[in-house]
Amino acid sequence: MDWNRSSNRITNMAILAGLGLALVLLFLAALYVRLQGQAPLPVPLGSFVQPALLLVLLFAGVLAVCSLRLLRAGHRLAADKDGLLGEVTRLRVAHARSARRCQQLLDNAGDAIFFIDPQSGSLDEMNRQAEQLLGYAAEEIRNLSLSALFPGRQKRRYLALVNKVLEEGYGQAGDLSFRRKDGQVFIGAVHARLGDLGDAKVVHAVLRDVTAIKRTEQELRKRNRDLTLLNQIAHSATADRSLKGMLQLILDETTANFEATGGGIFLLRHEGNELELAVHTGIEPEVLQDLHQAVPGEGLVGRVVTTGRPRSSTDLRKDSRVRSTVACAAGWRGFQAVPLKAKEKPVGALFLFTRSKRLFVREDVRLLLAIGNQVGTAIEGAQLFDALQWQFRLTQASNRELEQSRQQMKKNLQVMEESNRALAQLDRMKTNFLSLASHELRTPLTQILSGTQLLQETLTQDLGDQEQRVLEAISQGGKRLEGIIQDLLEAARVESQSLYLAYEAITLPAIIDEIRTEFRPALEQRNITFSLGGFPSPMKLFGDPHHLKKTFRRLLENAVKFTPEGGRIEIEAGLRSQAEVWRREEQLRSFSHSFFNSPSSTRYLQVTVRDTGVGIAPDERLRVFDKFYEIGDINRHSSSQSRFEGTGVGLGLTLVKGMVEAHGGMVWVDGPGGGQAEDGSAFHVLLPLAPGPPAAMAVETPPAGSPQPGARA
Repeated sequence: MDWNRSSNRITNMAILAGLGLALVLLFLAALYVRLQGQAPLPVPLGSFVQPALLLVLLFAGVLAVCSLRLLRAGHRLAADKDGLLGEVTRLRVAHARSARRCQQLLDNAGDAIFFIDPQSGSLDEMNRQAEQLLGYAAEEIRNLSLSALFPGRQKRRYLALVNKVLEEGYGQAGDLSFRRKDGQVFIGAVHARLGDLGDAKVVHAVLRDVTAIKRTEQELRKRNRDLTLLNQIAHSATADRSLKGMLQLILDETTANFEATGGGIFLLRHEGNELELAVHTGIEPEVLQDLHQAVPGEGLVGRVVTTGRPRSSTDLRKDSRVRSTVACAAGWRGFQAVPLKAKEKPVGALFLFTRSKRLFVREDVRLLLAIGNQVGTAIEGAQLFDALQWQFRLTQASNRELEQSRQQMKKNLQVMEESNRALAQLDRMKTNFLSLASHELRTPLTQILSGTQLLQETLTQDLGDQEQRVLEAISQGGKRLEGIIQDLLEAARVESQSLYLAYEAITLPAIIDEIRTEFRPALEQRNITFSLGGFPSPMKLFGDPHHLKKTFRRLLENAVKFTPEGGRIEIEAGLRSQAEVWRREEQLRSFSHSFFNSPSSTRYLQVTVRDTGVGIAPDERLRVFDKFYEIGDINRHSSSQSRFEGTGVGLGLTLVKGMVEAHGGMVWVDGPGGGQAEDGSAFHVLLPLAPGPPAAMAVETPPAGSPQPGARA
């Protein structure tokens, strides 16, 4: 401001000096005129002075005019300068106000804000919230080592975040751990961006303490796991009507959820005077013998069932309340037992144990108590159901009980009908999907096979051995896939009962002999002995020879797959009367309800395919005929027809069952000797025999558009 005033002063003085000089020149000119009037100068001098005087006058005039114009311009510039100075002053005030506002925003922000050196990762500048969050002053944080601020491997994660921001312009870490000045560790969520200060790059980051949020999320996840476990237990309690099966499922789920070594469930029997170990898991045989001698009121479990309160021990070896020294010798350490209650009355106890010291925290005990209440109610319901069943078999219930039972049965029937409708709809959707998918796959597959065949026929001479092997592999794989698609289509048609079957006289021994010829290389390669027994004669069997051949081929293929090297496969046949079959109705009805509901003949041919393979467990023998049953273990899946234990898509036995039932027969499986032995299997096919079809029906003419007998459907 002083410099501006001095500049204005000098400018004004220069203008005034110019005006003064002009006045002096004018004065001199006037003086000359006056003197000339009094005493004229000599002619030579006068001729020189007069033009000079005129020039002086002209110069003085010009100087005066310029001085006046400069004076006016100086005043205008001074006014403009004052305006500019006022604008500068206003901008400085606005800038200072904006700077204070930004500083207040930073200082009063709810989150911590940092400027990070992108080269070293150090924190250069920060707001007040950052100082309060970390407990350090700004000067301390600038000189603070990153190892002091980030515990363990968090420093590496932090530097990786900075590098990511440098490369991508943005980065975030939702669970980065920080250490405060007082040593406390908290979890922070960091969002960072790359900024440009003109002459340098900087990373600015926003930090928020999310420790409470993470703790809440962890608690919610634990609560969700607890609720999931309770839901699973509730489902198990209603899914299995068997009390022992239900308790075993609940115990297994509880043991796995709490990561315990093992456990068990005791039930009170004989009006609370005895304890029965109903189910258990992970318990040694010698400990089981000792646990079977437990009585109410003794030991930890005995006190639980009498008092109705939980009991726990972090180390059974040092617990004087322990009755079983055998359990301690077996390595039991951590222990927790809770009562099973029904209507606030103990009906048993659930216990868990570990082989290391363990303290079951309050949340664990609370969850176990909730499980105990659910299990107790389920036990009471199961026991009540058993009692009602027993009473129903012996006596008739009262009218009220009958009405209640009828209403309950009606509700259950409605639920079952709704479930059946839903299952039927899902089954139809699945069948339609399989049929549609199979049809959609056939077109590209046909093109692949046709192209492969064309290449093999036209380029065989031009291709090397490796190229020919590749083409052969493509051809074989396509044919295998074509067979799978045919199986899918056939399964869909069998389910929808839209499969056309021819009605012809069948020579079954010849068909089986053809199948044996097909499998002879695989049998010889695996050193499997194959024997074909005699067939009864005369034998009048009618049906579709093509589909029956595929049926027995699938049975033999199944036997070859699951018979180890050096094994034996036998096929034998015999006649069965209707009376003989009906005597086994209780055993066989579960394999085919439709067969016994609508018998198709009085005489039957039973063909048995017996092998010495790996066998089928009794509880799995019904399920092997379900669709896609074999595909559970994908590691054993194989497209080979002879690989040992190689499973396919799981449709073979399903199609066997569907095709045999379509011919009015049935199929079942048991042990090689007809019993429960699991060393080998025996598949039995029962086909109806007839005196012979009428002359007009000996060979049925299929309707227009249907495949001819023996053709693929």
